[in-house]
Amino acid sequence: MTRARQASLCCFVMLACALLGACAIQAVRPDGSPEPVPVDAYLRSGARTLWVAPHPDDELFAGALLARASIHYGLPLRMLVLTRGGGGECGLGRGCSPDLAAVRTGEMRRAADLYRAELQQEDLFNAPLPVESFPSPEEILARWRSQTDPVRLIASAIRRFRPDLLLTFDPHWGATGHPEHQLTARLCVEAVRLAADPKTEIEGLPAHRTGRIYFLQNRYWLLALVGRADPGPVTETWDARLPCGEQSCLDFMLRATRYHRSQHRDMARVHAHRSAFETLHLRQVDPFEPSPLDTSPPDPLSQRERGDLATPEAEGDLAAPEAETDSAAPEGEAGD
Repeated sequence: MTRARQASLCCFVMLACALLGACAIQAVRPDGSPEPVPVDAYLRSGARTLWVAPHPDDELFAGALLARASIHYGLPLRMLVLTRGGGGECGLGRGCSPDLAAVRTGEMRRAADLYRAELQQEDLFNAPLPVESFPSPEEILARWRSQTDPVRLIASAIRRFRPDLLLTFDPHWGATGHPEHQLTARLCVEAVRLAADPKTEIEGLPAHRTGRIYFLQNRYWLLALVGRADPGPVTETWDARLPCGEQSCLDFMLRATRYHRSQHRDMARVHAHRSAFETLHLRQVDPFEPSPLDTSPPDPLSQRERGDLATPEAEGDLAAPEAETDSAAPEGEAGD
């Protein structure tokens, strides 16, 4: 190979890594300096982990890392889920009784038990399908504020659990383009600041400063190419094939998805595209100091753009999911 071709190939690989986030990178801090304690080492030191998301089943996006914390290292894990998922669809042939929200709440509880996680599940508004009708993050925030103060709700959870690491979605795309993912990430940044402020009273709980905050990045290569992925920058990658008990953390996550039986169509797509979850892309942010990483959302997406879910099926490369059966619970474990 000539030097010119070698140089061209090197440039291509560097460009692909930068564009797609598909290559392992050296961990860096939010300011771009080297991170001497990558996320796995941080967990190994005993970090308590808090996952914050709007929906039951969202934990699958971070599930391998959550399992690494709780199953492999035996560390405290808490999941804060802001809605009961009633705005989704029921994929059970027998229907969802008494209603979808109740069914998905039970599914989330069983999944959390498998992760050995404490679960706090709230009942905030969940935008109903179809995706074309999703309101903007600002409209959803107004609905949530009519029910409670969502920032104080998350800040209270932080002060009660006292996490060392908080993991949530990215505020720009939110892994799937769902406005509630984007909104939750924005609220988490505010809540981390509020929880750390000793001058702010929240239910008599002492202030707590969370050591690490990571935005989960969906950098699936095909979606990155068409602009339907989180923008980055990625500050660290993590191998989901690391062990969690007698299986990989990735396999543990896939096993846990089987509890979300009412959402079996989406879960079948996750299983069909397990390679998309083999590497987790993370963006460490510092909510306490001015940061070169912008945490504000872009202009609200159009209704059509909000309907393009950032999962492989949005690009039409998925086989049809298998038909739902009532035996979809994890093998050897009881269903409902």
